[in-house]
This record gives sequence, structure tokens and C-alpha cells, in this order.
Amino acid sequence: MAEGYGACLINKPELVRDMVRHVRNQIDNPRFSVSIKIRIHEDLKRTVDLCQKAEATGVSWITVHGRSVEERHQPVHYDAIKIIKESMSIPIVANGDIKTLKDAENVHHLTGADGVMVARGLLANPAMFAGYEETPLKCIQDWVEIALEHGTPFTCFHHHLMYMMERITSKQEKKVFNVLSSTSAVLDYLNNYYDKQPLINNPDFYHFS
Repeated sequence: MAEGYGACLINKPELVRDMVRHVRNQIDNPRFSVSIKIRIHEDLKRTVDLCQKAEATGVSWITVHGRSVEERHQPVHYDAIKIIKESMSIPIVANGDIKTLKDAENVHHLTGADGVMVARGLLANPAMFAGYEETPLKCIQDWVEIALEHGTPFTCFHHHLMYMMERITSKQEKKVFNVLSSTSAVLDYLNNYYDKQPLINNPDFYHFS
């Protein structure tokens, strides 16, 4: 359930229930998972009701972003996710402001959730769940090789690198890198930059071809 469209659906629990039921009824394989992702209501009882309706019609698990539709950068209501978890028998996945592996562990402890979902934190550091606190050079190299091999559009290629290099470049370096406008310019920048100044104290040193 995408958040833009989900902002409307969250206030229509019967419709969500019917959508889950319809999908579930079309699938013969009971191992096929059906899940939804939601935000919370200010009145948490409404969120619990929505989740219970979805559970009753066969949803496999529910991912809960611990903010209301109106909230953007406010603190995540992990206490609300905990209440939802305690009200359900299916797995609940917690989402919101998880930027490090330690954050993931803390959210699991705070909410009792069965798992965590990470978005921006993994964009900034795809190796987060491997225990890295910042993006290792090998991860950047892998992304470059994958993108070039599969012809990834430049906007996507560059955008992901901007995220990955966010924590390991200075403000001035970001100003240069973020305005690059071609794949060749990005590759030249990476070759020149990592030859001159490795950003992470790591014995592995990578060159981009």
C-alpha cells in the first residue's frame, strides 16, 4: 500500500479488508504472502481496528510506519507500534527513522516487532545490516558495476551514489558531486577522488574502470 494512496485507504478499513480478501482469494498457494504497509491514526484504536480487519481476512504481516499521515519529521511513535504488535497475532514489522544497525536493534527492543523495515537508512548505507556504520568502498564499487552492466538510467545511478556518499564526503565535495550530469563525469570523479583521498580507513582500496 503506497503511502500516497495509503493516506486515503487508512481511513477506509472495510475497503482495505476487502482488498486483502480479494487478493487472498485469487491465490491458491497458502504460502504466498499478502502484506500491507500503513501509517497510524491519531486515535490508535482505529489503527488497531484496521490491522485486525486485515488480519481476519488473511494478511500475512503488516508493516507499520510509526507516524500519522500528517507527520513528516516528527519523532516516530514506537509506543504505538508496540501496542499494535501486542494486539495482533500475525508478524508486525516496524518502520521509521532506522538509520543504523543499532537503531534497528533498539526499535526491535522498544516495540517487540518481528522485524524492521528500513528505507532511507539503507539508501545511505546499503551495507548497514552487514554491520557497517557507513558505506564501504566495496559497496560503491558494486553499485557502479551493477548499474553499468544493466544500463541503469543516469538519474537513478547518480541518485543512489549521492545517498551512499552522503556520510563520507564533505559539504564542499557534495556540491561538486551532486551536480554532475553524466555517467562519464561520475566515473571520472570517482576515479580521481578515490585515487587521491580514500574516504574510509579501510585496507581495501578500489579503482573504478
